[in-house]
Amino acid sequence: MRKISISLVTTMLYFDLMQIIWGKKNHALGPYKTVVTIGNFDGVHLGHQALISRVKSISLNRGLKSVVMTFEPHPTNILFPEKTLKTITSLGERGQLVQILGIDFFYVQPFSRELSQLSPEEFFRQILISNLGVQILLVGHDFSFGKNRQGTLEVLGKLCQSHGVDLEVFGPFKINDEIVSSSAIRRAVETTNVVKAEKFLGRPFSLIGIVEKGAGRGKKIGFPTANLFTTNELLPSTGVYFTQTEVHGTSFRSLTNVGINPTFNTPNKRPIQIETFILDFDEDIYGDQIKVEFLEYIRPEIKFSSVEDLISKIKEDVERAMRYQWKRK
Repeated sequence: MRKISISLVTTMLYFDLMQIIWGKKNHALGPYKTVVTIGNFDGVHLGHQALISRVKSISLNRGLKSVVMTFEPHPTNILFPEKTLKTITSLGERGQLVQILGIDFFYVQPFSRELSQLSPEEFFRQILISNLGVQILLVGHDFSFGKNRQGTLEVLGKLCQSHGVDLEVFGPFKINDEIVSSSAIRRAVETTNVVKAEKFLGRPFSLIGIVEKGAGRGKKIGFPTANLFTTNELLPSTGVYFTQTEVHGTSFRSLTNVGINPTFNTPNKRPIQIETFILDFDEDIYGDQIKVEFLEYIRPEIKFSSVEDLISKIKEDVERAMRYQWKRK
């Protein structure tokens, strides 16, 4: 599977080669006949990429338009708000990653409790047949749909057969005998295992945001940091990481601390902060958008007894960073 990367994106869904369709009632794709896949595609990981690439291949071979259908917001956050599922990628990032794979239409279906009450038959007829003109449907091995998840693969197979739609069920995508899934990636990120997250995503886990002014302590001690304001829901576990930071289209080696900076702040009194020290970099980027890619966990965040001890440890971290075998230029 070819790994894909994503450069800086904005929250606007604008793409030159792919059309974004916000699914509404009677919002059809027009005269097109299509090959469709449905899912949340959170993270657009290697399993998703394999499925989407299959959709593209079939569309080219059969002369059909390719469609990736997703939901926004994530159904879990509507049906089970107490779970507060944190998404890996924003809708905009998902759209750009799907575009890179050459898909014709990114169909975003607003998810609501009303939609969740549609029977499998209603969902199939209203959305897949009427709106999307589906001729071939590809789904994952764990796919279900409709009210109370009554739309099992068996039910889906019967609906496809009765409407003359070809169905292909995509088996689990595994790495080292472990199924690649969005939930596994979330667990990896939240337990400092960003190396595993990268293996499953096919690219480093990253945060995109705006550089905002902080307390300025890093500059005072000789290690100025870019303080990242991000709307990403999923954040890495607290600690210090080898990272790579993209600024104005150029990537730089960096060290990133995720936490509250306990040497200066009282635990539970400050929200989690993302502070990145960019090596060999001396530019004013306040207000600019950057992307921080997490490559490897180094150590936990530490409360130091003095500023001098903190400076000494940062110097050690920088020396390690200088010796680190960076995977990218």
